[in-house]
Amino acid sequence: MSPTKKIAGLSNWFLFRPKTMGALVFMVLLSIFMMSIYFRYQAVKESEQRNMSNILNVVKQNIEQTLRNSYVATITLALTIDDSGNPKNFEEVAKRLVSSYNSIDAVQLVPNGVIKYTYPLKGNEAATGFDILNSPLHSKSALKAIENKAIYFSGPVTLKQGGTGVVGRLPVYKKGKFWGFTAVIVRFDTFVNAIGFSQFKSDKYYFQLSKKNPVTNKEEFFLENKADFSNKDYQKVEIPEGDWNLYIIPKNESRLFFEFLPVIAIAFLLSLLSGLLVYTLQKKPLELQKTVKSQTKKLSRNKFLFRSIFDHAGLGIAHNNSIDGSFVDANDKFCELIGYSQDEIRNMDFMMITHPDDLQADLDNMERLRKGEISQYSLEKRYVDKNGKINWVNITVSPLWEKNEKPSNHITIVENINQRKESERLILESQQKIKDLINSIDGVVWEGNSVEPGVTYISKKSEDMLGYTPEEWLADDYFWRKIIHPDDRDWVIERSTEYAKARVPFDTEYRMIHKNGSTIWVRDIVSIYHESKDSIKFRGILIDITKSKQFEIDLNNSLTLVTEQNKRLLNFSHIVSHNLRSHTSNIQSLINLIEMSEDEEEKKELLVLLKSVSEALNETMDNLNEVVSIQTDINPVIEELNLNKFINRTLEVLRNQIVKNNAEIINNISDEVNVNFNPAYLESVLLNFISNSIRYKHPDRDPKIELSSHTEENFKVLEIKDNGIGIDLNKNGDKLFGMYKTFTNNPESRGIGLFITKNQIDTMKGKIEVESKLNEGTTFKIYFR
Repeated sequence: MSPTKKIAGLSNWFLFRPKTMGALVFMVLLSIFMMSIYFRYQAVKESEQRNMSNILNVVKQNIEQTLRNSYVATITLALTIDDSGNPKNFEEVAKRLVSSYNSIDAVQLVPNGVIKYTYPLKGNEAATGFDILNSPLHSKSALKAIENKAIYFSGPVTLKQGGTGVVGRLPVYKKGKFWGFTAVIVRFDTFVNAIGFSQFKSDKYYFQLSKKNPVTNKEEFFLENKADFSNKDYQKVEIPEGDWNLYIIPKNESRLFFEFLPVIAIAFLLSLLSGLLVYTLQKKPLELQKTVKSQTKKLSRNKFLFRSIFDHAGLGIAHNNSIDGSFVDANDKFCELIGYSQDEIRNMDFMMITHPDDLQADLDNMERLRKGEISQYSLEKRYVDKNGKINWVNITVSPLWEKNEKPSNHITIVENINQRKESERLILESQQKIKDLINSIDGVVWEGNSVEPGVTYISKKSEDMLGYTPEEWLADDYFWRKIIHPDDRDWVIERSTEYAKARVPFDTEYRMIHKNGSTIWVRDIVSIYHESKDSIKFRGILIDITKSKQFEIDLNNSLTLVTEQNKRLLNFSHIVSHNLRSHTSNIQSLINLIEMSEDEEEKKELLVLLKSVSEALNETMDNLNEVVSIQTDINPVIEELNLNKFINRTLEVLRNQIVKNNAEIINNISDEVNVNFNPAYLESVLLNFISNSIRYKHPDRDPKIELSSHTEENFKVLEIKDNGIGIDLNKNGDKLFGMYKTFTNNPESRGIGLFITKNQIDTMKGKIEVESKLNEGTTFKIYFR
């Protein structure tokens, strides 16, 4: 038998068996409808799961925002504690924090784990003096905060001052040692209101918050409706800052099935009707006519069912003319949203209720839909209702014409998203508040991490303190390293890397280069937070300590100066005591001898001796007076002096001695050499050293004196080299510049010249070095700053 005959025979077989044909059509259509309904059910279920997830994430963000506010508050409180561990302006800062954040009821300072400072104190008096580290209920969470070196939130727990609340504690370290905690108190009612559970009240879901009890280690639930939900299709997220679990739980999981039950019934009826229709079409024409009438009535009922679904849908639905945008129909949910009745709606178009700022985007998408460029579109926009109130909506527009057909009508499904937009607005406001608070801190707040080499955030204070904008910081990964003072750069980078690897906070003082080239002393206080197993985050604050550092330097300089003056004064007092006592003893002895002597000749001799002692005392007083004038002249006049000019003047003064001793003077110093020194001191220094080179000449040769100069580090050095008798430095080196210290039998030696010269050079912040060998000569090196 040919294939054609087989097909014809099969067709006839079906045509003459209307019941079989009807049953087959029924099963095929029912299978198609059931499959479509199943896919739709899955899509709606997934949509509800996404909705639950979105709501849960918004609530989680609210919790995290509340915790971030608390974190900012604890950080701000920590900054009020100075290096000695004493809080500064606690009441003022605490008052500002509590008034700035509605989610915080009180703040505390807890040195060594004992609550000492609380704001506001009223209502919290019972907590003062409470030792949290010795409390079974509170110690575990406090120790966990210390272990993690980060803020940790305990609770909800019963508070010492009464009631229930959440306590966030941040461990504070001063000079690498644990100081105590800064803490925030959030009462449970405040915590719940800040999270915003009330915004998401629904007949579909409810929330639950839980945490393991630190004593019993069992999970405890804190919100209403604590019934067991383990067998329900719930979702949860973890809040690691407090070890909380946040759940969103469907109230009635079978609700979705019952919502689809009418559609299933309709699908069944349509399949059955289609099967019956095929059955009847294969019957007699009369029966067919009766069946048509019957099916027409049934189809009318089906239309009623579809209309019922349209009117009672959970979302707004509008039927629009795609050419002019006018409304053909709309359900009650849509009319409720925009405040117009269905009769009013039919005389309007969608352009009339669309916010002017959003209209063009809607019209552009509508034009693309009509041209066939897109099959449908979704858009977030604003509707202006009858009373002028603005409502945010998410619309999905689908055409009701087939492909290649002329555009006619479309369906718009409208979802009210006011709550989501309000939540987004509140989040942005909170972020702005945090940003404003950071920018108000008297220091530069910055962030970085172990993955990227540079800073990832820096506050605007960087421009006020260092001259560089945040954009300049973020544009170069190594910008921070480049503006550290060159003398501090290597050790600062090395120490920062070392602490980062050890993952411990650090507090360092170093210098940075301002944009204008000046040097700024900063204190860099850095905390470390663990983002993940392989990543850590750094948060720090740079504080300008230039003024205090300059004060410290000036103070140290003053201390050094005072110490040096005291040493000089002590040395001088010993000299005065020793020398004057010797002279006064001699005078007293001679006077006693004169009074006891009866011989006039003897008295005359004693008077001559008394005169000699008196002259020696006068000379000593002159020497001491010159030393006093040097040591009391703390800030002598300093001028730029030509060294050769003063050398020539000194040689002129010593001309007679030079000629008399046949001395040879060799001056290798350029006329361009200038030194910063006191004119009178420079004359004295040159006169002393050159005259000493002549005075202490070697008896077997004429004196030869050579002068030269060079630069050494930050000093200009004058060398005066002679070929005299030399000095035994091993024997006399430590006494070389002492007062009245002599090392030869030369009768002109008084031991005062080198002492005065050394004092003059020390006063000018210079120094002297000596090289000498006995019978070969001496070289003095005078260092001018």
